[in-house]
Amino acid sequence: MEGEPTDFWAKLERDDDGDIQAWHPLLAHSADVAATTEALLTHTILRRRLGHLFDQNQLTDVQIARLSVLAALHDAGKVNQGFQNRARREGTVYAGHVSPLLDVMDAEPEAKQRIFGQSLRTPSMLPWFGGRRKPLFDMLMATFGHHGRPVTPQSRFKRELWKPNDYRDPLAEMTRLRDAVEEWFPRAFETDDSSFDGPNSLQHAYNGVLTLADWIASDDTFFEFSDPDDTDLHPRRHCAREALQALGFDVEPTRVQLDRSVSDFSAISEYGSPYPIQRTCIDRPIHDEGSLTILESDTGSGKTEAALGRFARLFRKGAVDGLYFALPTRAAAKQIHDRVCRAVRRAFPDEDNRPPVVQALPGYIKADDTKATRLPDFRVRWDDDPDEDEKKRRWAAEHSKRYLAGTVVVGTIDQVFLSTLRVKHAHLRNSALLRHLLVVDEVHASDVYMERLLEEILDHHLDAGGHALLMSATLGSRARTRFTTGDTDDVPPLEEAREEEYPLVTHVSAERNEPDPEPAESSDYSKKVDVSPVPVAGQPEAIARSALEAARGGARVLVIRNTVGDCIETQRALESLADDPDLLFGVHDVPAPHHSRFAPGDRKLLDEAVETTFGERSSVEGNVCIATQTVEQSLDIDSDLLLTDLCPIDVLLQRIGRLHRDSDNERPEGFERAEVRVLTPE
Repeated sequence: MEGEPTDFWAKLERDDDGDIQAWHPLLAHSADVAATTEALLTHTILRRRLGHLFDQNQLTDVQIARLSVLAALHDAGKVNQGFQNRARREGTVYAGHVSPLLDVMDAEPEAKQRIFGQSLRTPSMLPWFGGRRKPLFDMLMATFGHHGRPVTPQSRFKRELWKPNDYRDPLAEMTRLRDAVEEWFPRAFETDDSSFDGPNSLQHAYNGVLTLADWIASDDTFFEFSDPDDTDLHPRRHCAREALQALGFDVEPTRVQLDRSVSDFSAISEYGSPYPIQRTCIDRPIHDEGSLTILESDTGSGKTEAALGRFARLFRKGAVDGLYFALPTRAAAKQIHDRVCRAVRRAFPDEDNRPPVVQALPGYIKADDTKATRLPDFRVRWDDDPDEDEKKRRWAAEHSKRYLAGTVVVGTIDQVFLSTLRVKHAHLRNSALLRHLLVVDEVHASDVYMERLLEEILDHHLDAGGHALLMSATLGSRARTRFTTGDTDDVPPLEEAREEEYPLVTHVSAERNEPDPEPAESSDYSKKVDVSPVPVAGQPEAIARSALEAARGGARVLVIRNTVGDCIETQRALESLADDPDLLFGVHDVPAPHHSRFAPGDRKLLDEAVETTFGERSSVEGNVCIATQTVEQSLDIDSDLLLTDLCPIDVLLQRIGRLHRDSDNERPEGFERAEVRVLTPE
């Protein structure tokens, strides 16, 4: 609606001077969000995921209607005078819209009765929860906490926010919203014996879905500002469905592209037949209740293609709506993103319905091979100047909080961890993640903190019927047992662990009651590595001198220090000793170490440089790179000699994976055999 508000409003459009140009009515926005919530729970796999939290195969139509009713009430607090005053600035009292409503709920009954009488009567939702007020209250808290954080009442009830004045009557608008909700979703109020009282995990999942729906419904490219009298839900249902199709949440047009006559491995790979370990992983059963697969195999054995083949199979069968491929480092995620792009182009030949591959790295904006630049007012400019339809398909790539809302996403594990930590918009990330096959590469038993976070994520993901795949070259039986049984005390005896096969694929349904381990052959490639301790960990000059000597002989030398401080000290020693700057790793002829504390723009350049200099097909000879853990995992780089700080054995094996990685590379004289020098304390 153009001009200044003439009724209760929810959204405003202002010009550069702050003057209101248009406004969107409260009831209209409530209908937009309710319709989008309904669409997400009807036309995506979230219907099944939230259904599993009710111990059902999927949500019923009545349950979807009831969750949509709650979604319609998410902004009910905007009827208060303080919030509405923010448009015309005619009042002296200004307020938000969440806290005032929570304060009403927490106020003394007598105080509420004097102000509201019967006008605050909510729709008849109490029967949904067996007449119990506590679960209803909890779901309302999940509804009102749609701005990224949980909310609780604070006992700051202000009567003046709710009294009628010459401009408006908040209680009358509250009644109007209540009546509209009952008209929009009559099925929600049918007599139904099924319980609507779910576990806490349901509240978390619903909150994430609602937040996602609110973000989508607030986009005026899908939901235009409307007339105050336009409260019809049906056209908004149409807009919501179009929005899901445009943004890629409705994946059926994508799913039908997978050629059923082509194997799941051939759909994504150009390498012919899969290795036995890949075939074993891809062919694990697909359980309706969800599953966890753990693939343990040596570095370079094709685990990435096994994961993509498993995704192709699950996606083809409708068991997942997408993929999140989680890597341990930004450099690894950037590299794997390129490989996943090639696989997706192969699997989905129809470019118009091919899901863009989102690169989930803060500081980057990238979908497929195309980058974008961030502009003011949350806008971006894509390098290829796409049309509006293509821009919408890349919606998830434009903001880090939306990464997990993509269909195929490659990023770092921290984006997954943010879905379970107490940080803003964790619920949004978590609910978006439920749609995906969660693939986590390089899971290590020595990292207790990350292992514990991953356990929490898997518990929720599997409880909702999701599917996950963990990959590692060095997991160990203790961690495998904890992940597959959910029992933190169930640790196999040492002798039993020693007898376990390797490589190994362990598969279990989401119920995790009967793990199914299956050994399989890996690739034919193997290498022998000489490991020797060198007691110079505290001597940066000695380390630099050793690395330079090897580089002068033509070797590409990778030096991995455990801390950024040691990395910088060793780099300084290297630069002071080097007589030939061409032997030093760097960017644009500027020597530099590779660690995580550079500015985002510089980090991009360093990631590209390490791939160019140490990539498997690099022609560079004689070079030293001083780095930290940023290069130790999942990265296709190939050194002739490795110097590394002492570290846990599983981490050491990962670092060895960056040594003599390409068996076809011709090595300099004296470095034909893989050698690791472990830097130990004196």
